[in-house]
Amino acid sequence: MFLIRKFEEKDVPDCAMCFYESFFDCPLTENDRAFLRDYAQVLAEKCSFTYVAESEGQVVGFIIGHYKKDFNKTLAKLHEVKPHYKAWLRCFFKFMFGGYKMSAAFKAQFDVFYKKLKENGKDTPLVCDCELMALCSRKDFRKGLGTALWNAFKARCAKSNVKTVRVFTDTDATYTFYERRGFKLVWGKPYSFGGNGRSLVYEYKLKPNAESAIP
Repeated sequence: MFLIRKFEEKDVPDCAMCFYESFFDCPLTENDRAFLRDYAQVLAEKCSFTYVAESEGQVVGFIIGHYKKDFNKTLAKLHEVKPHYKAWLRCFFKFMFGGYKMSAAFKAQFDVFYKKLKENGKDTPLVCDCELMALCSRKDFRKGLGTALWNAFKARCAKSNVKTVRVFTDTDATYTFYERRGFKLVWGKPYSFGGNGRSLVYEYKLKPNAESAIP
């Protein structure tokens, strides 16, 4: 069982490790960990809401959503986590100019991740009411964790009268998680940088009055 609650700033280090274990597997240096902490914090601050899953006092997963302006401008401007614009600028410039001094192994893996992220461009069909921005977890806690976080996300969307949710992912990620929960594939495109993978967009349509209560 997991305790699902809203994100707090104290959760940043644990969320950073959830992000790491979702996409990377190389050893980490302290510099790598510093970058992961900043990245996790900025990601939560830039979006509308974040829920975390807690097990025995430790955050073992999180899910992030962002309301779209065309759906509701007021909701799109609200951020449950207070933005620290200096932190965002620090993270951006340190990353761009090599200030984090990442290990070669982690930088190589993150560069691949970043290439996939940049495939989300102007032609990507992410028109929806709320975008699912990230769903990450620790490897040892994945049974039932994604479902618990997704149920909280759905409940939040239902309360906000969201009708459609979309998520950008790829064939190297666990995209079948979304298929098993009723998402439908609406778009796909081969990576522009080579390889056999594809970028994907899935859509979920909420059913009126069919979602559970927000934790």
